[in-house]
Amino acid sequence: MAEFIGDEVEVRFARKPGPPTSFVWRGREYEIAEVRRRWRTLDFQKSWWRRRHRDCYVVETEAAELFELYFHRGPGRKYWVLYRKLET
Repeated sequence: MAEFIGDEVEVRFARKPGPPTSFVWRGREYEIAEVRRRWRTLDFQKSWWRRRHRDCYVVETEAAELFELYFHRGPGRKYWVLYRKLET
């Protein structure tokens, strides 16, 4: 079972380009110990100005929590979302 979150978060990197190394959610920083899975979704079904292109990650924090987050990189503003908390 997963818990939906859907909050925009700040993501930090050791190097760019590269995977995220931590994220800040509700004033607390979560250090990422491992990127368990990553994939990209491309939406070509909609008109170009409405497409949702996302880089998705399942990450495990140093506290052994699993989260799914994504980077919205479609048209308009670019941002990170903490999508949900996963069961370990």
